[in-house]
Amino acid sequence: MALVGDEAPVVEQGYQLQSQHYYKIVTSYMPESFEQDAIQIALVAVDKYRQLKDIAFYIKHEYDKKYPGSGKATEGVYHCIVGKSFASSVSHETRQFIHMKVDTYHVILWKSKDTPFTPGGE
Repeated sequence: MALVGDEAPVVEQGYQLQSQHYYKIVTSYMPESFEQDAIQIALVAVDKYRQLKDIAFYIKHEYDKKYPGSGKATEGVYHCIVGKSFASSVSHETRQFIHMKVDTYHVILWKSKDTPFTPGGE
């Protein structure tokens, strides 16, 4: 668990965190640079917003901006879930999943294809 605040500046166009936040990586299948970006974006989101839907939207939107896809459905898109108590089972692309805890919130960010199923198939 690491303390973030005055000790470690988080940069988002010069954004300074308004308060200190704790984070911990629970599980990650991402390269370290992707992890660090996910952590920084999540810290800013928790600092800026109070509603879980706004935190999740911000993280997904900022991560999509940082790592844009080509627009092809076969490439996949990022998804984000934020909450205090939930269960999940998601399919993700190789090395594109992180589950972290920021303050009291669990954050799951992953990339997957729009649909894992063949159109018209069952």
